[in-house]
Order: sequence, then structure tokens, then C-alpha cells
Amino acid sequence: MYKINKEILKDFSKISKMEFYMPNGLGGYVSATVCNNTFRKHNSYLTHSFNPPVDRYVLLSKINEELIINNKVYDFACQEHKNYTTNGYKYLKKFEYGFIPTYTYSAKKVKIIKKMSPYYNHNACAISYEIINKSKEDVILNLVPLFNYKFLGEAQQGRDFYKEKNVKNGYVLSNDKINVYYKFNTGSIKEKNDKYIEDIFPRFDVETGDDRLDYSYTPINHMIMCGCESSVKVSVVVSTESIKKDAFTIIEEYDKRIKKLAIKADLEDGFATKLAISADSFICNRKSTGLKTILAGLPWFTDWGRDTMIAFTGTLLVTKRFKEAKEVLLSFSKYEKDGLIPNMFPSNNEDPIYNTVDASLWYFYACYKYIMYTGDYKFIVDNIMPTLKNIITYYVKGTHFNIHMDNDSLIIAGSDLDQITWMDVRVGEVVVTPRHGKPVEINALWYNALKIMAILCDYNNEDKTYYEDLAEKVKKAFNERFINEETKCLYDVVDLNDKSIRPNQLFAISLPFKILDKDIAKQVVEVCKSHLYVKYGIRSLSYEDPRFKPVYEGKLWDRDMAYHMGTSWGFIVGAYIDSYAYVNDYSEESLLELLEVVKHYEKHMNEYCLNGIAEIFDGLNPEISRGCSNQTWSVGELLRAYYENLMVRGYKIL
Repeated sequence: MYKINKEILKDFSKISKMEFYMPNGLGGYVSATVCNNTFRKHNSYLTHSFNPPVDRYVLLSKINEELIINNKVYDFACQEHKNYTTNGYKYLKKFEYGFIPTYTYSAKKVKIIKKMSPYYNHNACAISYEIINKSKEDVILNLVPLFNYKFLGEAQQGRDFYKEKNVKNGYVLSNDKINVYYKFNTGSIKEKNDKYIEDIFPRFDVETGDDRLDYSYTPINHMIMCGCESSVKVSVVVSTESIKKDAFTIIEEYDKRIKKLAIKADLEDGFATKLAISADSFICNRKSTGLKTILAGLPWFTDWGRDTMIAFTGTLLVTKRFKEAKEVLLSFSKYEKDGLIPNMFPSNNEDPIYNTVDASLWYFYACYKYIMYTGDYKFIVDNIMPTLKNIITYYVKGTHFNIHMDNDSLIIAGSDLDQITWMDVRVGEVVVTPRHGKPVEINALWYNALKIMAILCDYNNEDKTYYEDLAEKVKKAFNERFINEETKCLYDVVDLNDKSIRPNQLFAISLPFKILDKDIAKQVVEVCKSHLYVKYGIRSLSYEDPRFKPVYEGKLWDRDMAYHMGTSWGFIVGAYIDSYAYVNDYSEESLLELLEVVKHYEKHMNEYCLNGIAEIFDGLNPEISRGCSNQTWSVGELLRAYYENLMVRGYKIL
């Protein structure tokens, strides 16, 4: 349960940035802030996916409320505009999220309680109101829906994007592509003369270089009368299909679903359970396969191969969602092409993009973790093993993006403008972090892939000699090439040698099959702790490096220049926890220290995206979170590392 105290509720600068995301299982969500302002253009009560989970459109940005008492208007609307700000948050007396957002407004002797949720597996949202009138006067609650029709994250600056008509207990908007139904159980519709709000100021977007203001379409007032000393319950359901259930039922079902997920995870730890619920935000249907997939982050990412496989264990296995885990593995196997797993699925229904060397190798890791949590070798051997063999075959002989095994058995990849590891920023013709050659984590993953394939062959009564022998060659070459005596850690890339102190070397220690001797691994971890560890996440570059960028802010160019040059990344904390616990032999002292690392995130999850963990943080002041509000691998990796290293040994936050 998240409760925002009264002092914070008075601080617009804080509550206007506190977001939450409630998934609908189709790639869309209900998203708002504590004070119901549009902080970013992605905030939306109803996001419709034309082709789940992509091609997403904002259809209802939010609903504003006005309370009319004795002809006086108490406006609950809260929003920055071009030249003014509405401050309805002064009527907001309480906000709770656990995990149904509940707003309690009060004016005079009238209280308004508002709740909302998606209708899971439907492009629909439910909003309920309870009017509690203890005054001696009749009052009116006026609801003003802000409709829209825009691609997710874009600005709406047009007009006449709907035709509309009144229907019994409702209102219908339509265009050539979609119908939007606004249905209610009580009240009446009054059409407005002024039907547009044209100067909505989405602060997040403006501060990150997009200075476009946003428009919304507000054709109606939905007015509900409540008599003196009485109460009224109001149901509003907004959808792209005809929905028979009322808002109260939909919200109750959503609440029960979340509670069932918590019970299923059975983690016996309050913080871990919150992470398990957060992980649910990213799991959704993929129409093209008819199977589950994982979104890389909210609000804007689609399903990315690399992110999915890294987040897979925490998101689906720790939470005991094994059926969905199988579907995700099958879903990506269907898109394997010439040994490559897709890097990403675009939002506009185009073919997948395959510019990644690591997604296919992380796929091995996800398969191995699935076996470790379930013991279900048979599923992997029967359904996935041909894909795994194909990946190794292509990595040995060569595939796209110059990915191939070199004479020393290490994997080499990339050339020219390619950016195919997770450090993948390219701005036009500028490759910000070129890692062409043999990256350290790619070859640690390559070693693990070969060891995993050997295990699968053993289970399937196949000769594993080829994979075992090749793995030993990789291990020998890795230790000969990657150890840098000067920095006391590992080169980030060899051929050409790059001695930048970056976090990628942690994966050489955190992965299941260890490629380094423990004494060397311990030395590497100490360097990473000294140069890269911060309160939230792990820096992408040492703060002592002259190229270090301490702040991630400004326009896209400035942000891209800092993205992998010192910015701290949430997901790498998983590899850090694994590595630190391992090299310290899981001693009580080391585990207690790591427990404090995990505890830091409780504070973060109360301050920015409620029950979420951001994608990135500033490298010098990690209290400042940036990028995606709630990132899959940030959540999944913290949960996995916390569970596997601490919880199973009895170290819990509770």
C-alpha cells in the first residue's frame, strides 16, 4: 500500500511527477499521477492497441472533475498549461494506491472518492465515483472527459478527429478506425460549446526537448445530481467495445486479480511481493503469435529481445508464472532468423529488427533459468532446442552484423555504424559507444551458451563433446585476452582493446557458468564497486573517466551523449548483487550489505513511479531518476537477485 502523506499532497512539484501504471494485458494501460495532471503525453486512462502489444493510441487522456455547491464551482482539475496552472490538488485530501488508485477530494461537507482500473484483457477502463454529501444542499458532480486520438507519446494538435452521438446512458465517439464508448449508470450529458483544450503542458516532454503542447477533445459535461445528506455511486466505463459490466465490478475484479498474483508468487516478503506485482505490468499478449510477451518498459517500449531475456527470470520465474514463461520462450523462438532473436518489435507493425548480438545469447540464459526453476528439461528439448542449435551454428559460421566466431573461438561482432550490444546509442552518423570487436559480456554469454547446450545434449542423450570442447577454448582465450593488469579488471572490448571501466565485466562473474577464477573475479568486483556502484543502479562508465557525463538531461542529443557515458542503469544491480555475493562466499557481512542495497529501492518506489523502478538514474546524483518510468529489467533483475542471493538464505526486508 502506498499512501501519500498530507504534506506531500500540498507539494505540486512532487505529486505532479508521481505516476502509476496499471496494465490491461494488451500493451495498454491506465496511467495517471497522484494529482491527476498530464505529466507526460503518455499519461492515459485508455490506451488502445490495434495490434497487441503495438500500434497503441491514446483515446482518453483523463477525466477532470468539478463539484458545484450552491452555484459555486470547486474545480478539482490539476494541470500545467502554457500560461497558467489549475490547482485542484488543494481539494485532494488523501491518495492511496494498493493497487487500486483511490483519490479522496473534499469541499465544504462533500466528499468525492474516485477509483479506477483497466478492464484486463480488454481495451477499456473503469472509473468509479462515490459522492458523499453531508451538507444541507443538493450538489452536482460534473465530469469532463478529455478524449483524444493520437499515437502513444505524440502530441495531438488537430481538430475534428471524432464524430459523436448521444445514446441511452452514454455517448459514442467514432472515426473511420474506431468507436469509443462512454457509458455510465447515472447522470445526464450536456454538450459543451468550447470543445477543445489546446495548451496542455506536459512537463516531462518539454524538459526533454519536445516543446509541443497537447490538445484534448472535451465535447461533454457528464453531470450527476446528489441530494442533501445523501450519497450516490457513479460508474463510468470507457472502451472500444460494448462492455456490459459496470465500473465497480471491473475495479473489484482487477483488485482480486492482483491479490491472486501476490498469493501465487508466495514470496513471504512484502517488498518482493510489490516487485512481483510491478512485474505484472509488463506481461501481455502478442497477437502475431497468440502467446505472451514482455514489454521492455512503460510507458513507451514494446517487447525487446534482450530486455525480455534479462528480465525473464525475475518477471516470470520468481513469480511462479511458468505457463507465461513457456509462452514467452515460444513466442521469441518463432521469430529466430539466421541465429538471431529480434532486438525489438516496432510500434508501427513493421517487421522485427534484429540488430543485436546478445539477445540470442541471453535466450540461452532464460532457457537455462526456466529449467532450474521448473526442472522441465523436456519442454526446452522438445520445443526450443532446434532454435538453440541454430543460434550456435550461425554464431560459429557467421551471420548478420559481422557476428561470427573468430580463430580464437571468441565472438566478434559489429562494424561501421552498427550498435548491437545494449550500449546501443547512435545519433545519425555518430556512434556514441562503439563496441566493435569482442565485447566482454558477449563472450561470457557465449561461454555460458555452450555450457548450457552441453547440458541439454546430455539430457537428450546426444554427444556433447563439441560444445564442451569449444567452451574450454572460449574460456582459455577469454582469460588470455580480457584480463587487464593495469586497471585490475577486464577490458570492455578486445580487438581493439578498450580499457574503459564499464559494468559489462560483471556479467563474466554473475552468469551461472563462471569463466574467471574467483581471485580474479573478486578483484574485478572491487574495482566495479569503487568506480561504478551508486545508490540506484550501476554507472555505465567510471566517474574517473574524462568522458564521464554526470547528468542525463536536456534534448535528445545531450541525453544520448550521456546515456552510456556515466548514467546509472537500474538493471545492472542484479549482476552486481550476484557478483558481490559470489566473490565474498555469501558471507553474512556481504549479504547484510547487499540487503541495504535492495532496501534503497523501497524509497525510490514511493517517490517517482509508484511501485516501479526507473530505467536509469543520474551518474553523480542517483536520486534523480530518468528515462522510462518503470523498466522491466530494473524490476525483474532486482527481484531475481534479491530472491536468489538473499531471500533463499533467509535475508529479507519483510
